[in-house]
Amino acid sequence: MAIQTEKPIECVGCNTFDMKSLFDNRDCTQEIHYLYDTQEQAQTALDFFTQKAREIESEPCEIQAEISKAEDGYLLKAKLTFCCQAELVIFQMKIS
Repeated sequence: MAIQTEKPIECVGCNTFDMKSLFDNRDCTQEIHYLYDTQEQAQTALDFFTQKAREIESEPCEIQAEISKAEDGYLLKAKLTFCCQAELVIFQMKIS
């Protein structure tokens, strides 16, 4: 018996073909909010997250980030949006 869906999800870059079972591609974004002691530490962390995203992406990952002075240090706020949920999961595993 075959599984039937309206439109199967395909991610050519990930070499996957999903029938709406594990990934539905609704969640492709990782938000990061970390506080660092120095601006240099925050920038180093942003560089690390950017490098990991670039290693994974099959299409350009959209990265929006800012480092701002906070009361207790420097706050890194970043939003990384991948082309598919599989890439997001791989990114999460690489940074954990």
